[in-house]
Amino acid sequence: MFTKRLITLVFLLSFSLNAQDYSFAWLTDIHIGAPGAEEDLLSCVQDINKRSTISFVVATGDIAEKGRDAELTKAKEILDQLKVPYYIIPGNHDTKWSESGNTIFKQLWKDDKFYFRKGRTAHIGINSGVYWRGGGGHFTAEDLVWLDSIVNKESKGFELYFYSHHPLDGDVHNWFKAANILRKGNIKAFFWGHGHNNRLKTIHGIPGAMGRSTLKGKTVWGYTIADSYADSIVLYEANGDTTLKRWGMIDKRTSAPLASVDSLQTIAYNANLLWSKEFHSTLSAPLLIYDKKIYAAFYDGTIRCFDANGRLLWTNTAFGTIVSRPAAASNILAVGTAEGELLTYNATTGALIQSIGLEKKITSQFTIINSVYQGEKTLGVVFGTSDGTLYNYDLFFLNLIWENTSAKAMIETRPLFVKDRILYGAWDNYLYCVDAATGTLNWRWTENQNFYYSPAAAVPVTDGNAVYISVPDKHVSAIDLMLGKTIWRNKSFDAWESIGISQDGKRVFIKATHNKFFMADAATGKMIMESDMKSGLDTMPVELMEYDGKVLFTGKHGVIYMADHLKKETLPVLYAGTARAHTVQQISPGVFAASNIDGKILVFSLR
Repeated sequence: MFTKRLITLVFLLSFSLNAQDYSFAWLTDIHIGAPGAEEDLLSCVQDINKRSTISFVVATGDIAEKGRDAELTKAKEILDQLKVPYYIIPGNHDTKWSESGNTIFKQLWKDDKFYFRKGRTAHIGINSGVYWRGGGGHFTAEDLVWLDSIVNKESKGFELYFYSHHPLDGDVHNWFKAANILRKGNIKAFFWGHGHNNRLKTIHGIPGAMGRSTLKGKTVWGYTIADSYADSIVLYEANGDTTLKRWGMIDKRTSAPLASVDSLQTIAYNANLLWSKEFHSTLSAPLLIYDKKIYAAFYDGTIRCFDANGRLLWTNTAFGTIVSRPAAASNILAVGTAEGELLTYNATTGALIQSIGLEKKITSQFTIINSVYQGEKTLGVVFGTSDGTLYNYDLFFLNLIWENTSAKAMIETRPLFVKDRILYGAWDNYLYCVDAATGTLNWRWTENQNFYYSPAAAVPVTDGNAVYISVPDKHVSAIDLMLGKTIWRNKSFDAWESIGISQDGKRVFIKATHNKFFMADAATGKMIMESDMKSGLDTMPVELMEYDGKVLFTGKHGVIYMADHLKKETLPVLYAGTARAHTVQQISPGVFAASNIDGKILVFSLR
């Protein structure tokens, strides 16, 4: 009798252990919108549906090629044909050019992160794509708080499998914050995409794997099947062949101690830090300075107003998602949401004055201009939407003055008002010039028909005769303001989407893609100054501002720089933390405000 019970117990224990073994499919870098991507994904889905051993599917980002609503909708249509549950996160291609202000992903899939248990394993995935602000990766402050709460509630008995689109390396500014959280749990494996190849790699003590793209490329479509066992994870490539190709194994039995990594989050190099505040809330838009007050419009719709000393004057909400910088005049603050709401507030008290629904996603920064409505002088608030429409609304009563539909894709930049014209770029390859009084198109300009090289993210600058723009094809261009004809183009500056101009209009400032700051003659495009910042790759679009003969600008890695024309050098002024820093704003003579995408606000003076 004892022997029989023992056999039964051993059998049940063996069954319990084996029940922890399972298989799942791993898709990544799907790129719907790229040639052949839909067919390749459908082939993967159909192949997965034929395999009865697969328990679920994970998709780790770059679901779309350009992050457009139609691309992501098509991806969902195909993925929804899976017969097993699937869990999905975005990548940088889903966030950089998102015409919805990165709201569509959550609308389609209810979230842009996931957490679920399978057996004794907790599977956790978070977004690493940056909302609009250049390439590379970043974990939002909100997602890190969420990740910490999940890891804390999982007992040490549960294994952790972690997923993101980017690897936990320098391409993700705050990689170490995620790694520090994961080390508190029983982390066993890390899965990422981005590189389009199968590869095993241990990153900061965490064993992991990079997966191939579903795209066929020069060979055949494919994806990864992962067999999860008590002691290991075995990885196979599936591409329609009857035999799976084993390409890697993660050993879960060996785990090196994971060292905690730390970083100072504020360093004053050549500045006096007057005050700073951290809200741990995504701030996609640069700060607005109006009447010596600081306005911060957060991604979650919260609007905060501070005085120059850091005292909170008021807070309110836009009841939506804010991705664009507001504007203010005549004590009225104008704000737009990605859900299409245009709102005005009393700039002193924060009281809501009026709101109207446009039924179009408001995506550009705001500009206020002198305008006329029904024969009466007024102020107009000018902004663009996800479909390329540029609007001019009366600031006081929100009456439509005019609209222009010349652009055929999202407007992201801040429209530039000069003389009687408004200039702006769009993600359809063109820079536009329209009449400020009527909205009539004067001209449109391009030197490159490639979508990725659109003059869309950079804010154009002008000396009153020419307009200057920096685009990702590495060119800086000067265009005749009246005629829309190219005056000069220069590719030697390794430019991206960051440009500025001196107060006298004689010099153009350029932040390069790699390490350098350049100053060029505005009339000829010839280089005046070159300075090496040793800052690495930097695609964060910002405006460069001159003050007292020096140039202030921010970098991808959270550093604020000052370029000195006379000394021919560029020095760090202030380190604002491991997040991309927005354009520096001047509050008063010698006093400036800066912010980063994690919702940190700093006010400083120069030494």
